[in-house]
Amino acid sequence: MASTIIQVYIKQILESFFHHHSQVRMIALSVITLILRQGLVHPVQIVPYLISMGTDSDSTIRAKADQQVQELDKKYPGFIQIKAMQGIKMSYRLQEILQQDPSEPIRGIRTDDDNIISLNSFIYSLIRSNRGQRRAMLQSLLNMFDETGKATLSELIYMADNMAFLPYQVQDEPLYIIHQIDIIVSVSGSNILQSYKEVFFPGAADDDRAKLEDDDDKGLNTLLERMPEDTTALPNLFMMSQGCILLLMLKQHLKELYRFTDSKIHRYSPTEQAKVWDKPLTGKAKMTFNPSQAMDLDRETPKTCHKKMTPKLRYPDDDDDIPPPPSQSSHGTPAAAGTPSGGQAGGDALDAAQGGPETGESQDSKPVAVIDLSGDGDGDNGGRKVEIRKAPSSLMAYHKRSMSSHHRHGRTSKSSSLSSKPHKHKKKKRRWHYSEDDDEEDDSEDSDYVV
Repeated sequence: MASTIIQVYIKQILESFFHHHSQVRMIALSVITLILRQGLVHPVQIVPYLISMGTDSDSTIRAKADQQVQELDKKYPGFIQIKAMQGIKMSYRLQEILQQDPSEPIRGIRTDDDNIISLNSFIYSLIRSNRGQRRAMLQSLLNMFDETGKATLSELIYMADNMAFLPYQVQDEPLYIIHQIDIIVSVSGSNILQSYKEVFFPGAADDDRAKLEDDDDKGLNTLLERMPEDTTALPNLFMMSQGCILLLMLKQHLKELYRFTDSKIHRYSPTEQAKVWDKPLTGKAKMTFNPSQAMDLDRETPKTCHKKMTPKLRYPDDDDDIPPPPSQSSHGTPAAAGTPSGGQAGGDALDAAQGGPETGESQDSKPVAVIDLSGDGDGDNGGRKVEIRKAPSSLMAYHKRSMSSHHRHGRTSKSSSLSSKPHKHKKKKRRWHYSEDDDEEDDSEDSDYVV
């Protein structure tokens, strides 16, 4: 009768382990201890919950849970290894309840007497004596960083913290992790890069992709042309790449902590005999593991993260980089700086746009052609001549930007219409004076030249 009742309510009792009050968790652990002592249910379903309770912030609960796990390991060999990975994932669920600071990511470490310890160090200490079992556990942890996994960035940070400070004893343990990291990064990293290429260059041939990759033009227009219309895949690819970055940071941490050289890492082979790499480890004291990039991303919202990914890939506003129009005189003619109105405002403005007489003639201000208006060249008309000059680049750039801005808005200002009418009238009048035939008139209509 007692076994039947317990089997009905065992699930609710185990879920009480994830309560935010420590007294509720302690009472639930006492009930589970009594159930295990009397053998009312099969212990294999309780093991992962006990492993998660071994990471509790309450030292009393943590010690009592570790004691139950150790007794089950002695009584039922193999149960701990089977449910170890499930228990580690449940420990992350428990830490989500205990570490309730929304501004900080969930960490998988704690400080004990100024020493940084992994939260799941006890479960690893039970299985590290068996080489095959500890490698299976480490491989399961590393597989969570694969691109095919569904783990969140916060969970990956938690797992990386645990692997960074597990109680390793021999060189084979961290060297095996480094060796597997190199394999995962080479495979997953290549797949992620290929996915990026398919997003930015859909349907492009390999030769075209290589040509685009070698292109040195990194301007805004080039980036905008490469941006796909549907950008929903980019944040997912970006978050998947963080797993590879975390693994590389974990590799560098283990390399510096245990003073591994590059030659030793290259010489290591997991298929060699255990005695070759079963040498004791000597690590640095008080060395921290701080994956700042992943932690900063975990603090931000997905929208903010997406904006930081592409800070420059946006169309500029309509008024960006468009200088204000020149000030208008009382007659509607653009006045140069320092000229209040009328008179020689138009000529001064043209001199100012061309750099002024003091700065010397630029390449744009040199006359393209000189037309003699005296007719027969004997100077009956006073020897009057007209010089045709190419419009300065600054004036043409402003004109083009202003016209494009008017087309976008679908309207023209009153001041611009007033300033354009006299200029158009003067241009036609001057062209009538020196035009002799239709060919010359067509040539003078080019907007890149002014009289």
